Amino acid sequence: MLEIGEPRLNLITAISNSDQEEKIAALLHTQGCNIIYRALNIDLLTAFLASNNSKVNLLYTQDFINSAKLKELSTSYAGLRMIQLTEELNSQELLKQLAQISRPPLLHQLTRVNNLVAVLGTPGSPGISTITNHLAVFKSAQIIAAEHHNLRPQSRAKVETILASELDKKLSVLGSGFTIIDAGSSVALTKTISDRRMNALWLSHSLASAGNLIYVLKANDNGISYLAKFVSDFKKLLNPPPILFVLNQQRFDRRGQSIQSKFLEFVGNYPSFQIPQDHRSIHFQADAARSNHFWRSTTFDKQIQKIGNQLTG
Repeated sequence: MLEIGEPRLNLITAISNSDQEEKIAALLHTQGCNIIYRALNIDLLTAFLASNNSKVNLLYTQDFINSAKLKELSTSYAGLRMIQLTEELNSQELLKQLAQISRPPLLHQLTRVNNLVAVLGTPGSPGISTITNHLAVFKSAQIIAAEHHNLRPQSRAKVETILASELDKKLSVLGSGFTIIDAGSSVALTKTISDRRMNALWLSHSLASAGNLIYVLKANDNGISYLAKFVSDFKKLLNPPPILFVLNQQRFDRRGQSIQSKFLEFVGNYPSFQIPQDHRSIHFQADAARSNHFWRSTTFDKQIQKIGNQLTG
């Protein structure tokens, strides 16, 4: 779950075992890392560092650099950040360490909680906020939304709108009640951790804390295209929370059946739901004060309830 966006996290490898180096490089590549140099020996490494002016991060093994040379490098290059690769350092821990050096530490340590759900989806207005609103009413949940997101539809549920920089503090003091984060859009969750922009910060904090994820896509060709990229990327995540997929605004004509078939193919064994196109749901959502108009015995409502029943917490 590591993003190397702007600015990129520049890495140097100093690994004696070529097989180990290839495995580490493959892992870092899947996370979007930028390996700018692979050192073959200590002399070449020293020469490269002397000619390089940018901040870099060195991944090294003990058999490549002895302690005296290591101390010399740390003294000579103040901006050099080093991570030692050991047998005990697994892939997940390595990515965590890289994430920590690529952004300031959180003021509040985030832990995953079962009563927190993050609803995200594809770009292009697939109905993330509308589905979040309906689920919040069904689950008697509060909603946490971001100030940097576009205007969202009104809801009968309690909605707290906060800055991305405040999300970690908010999540650290959640009570026992059900909470849903309006998490925004994403196509690749591996590209979130070290990106310093607001959208990525909001999404990475949501991902770190949520006990469940819901991914929403609109029932059209763009939605299916985004879904294919998302599922492929999601499988690369280390220890992600459970996820379910929602095909929104589904039609039941021939074109809709084709979209449905592709949707089921891409989500495979992941839990999935299909919500039909229902303009009344959006109208009633906006007319939030009229509670008797919110829930109707429609296929739309029944699918929302099925999704809600799938969530624990």
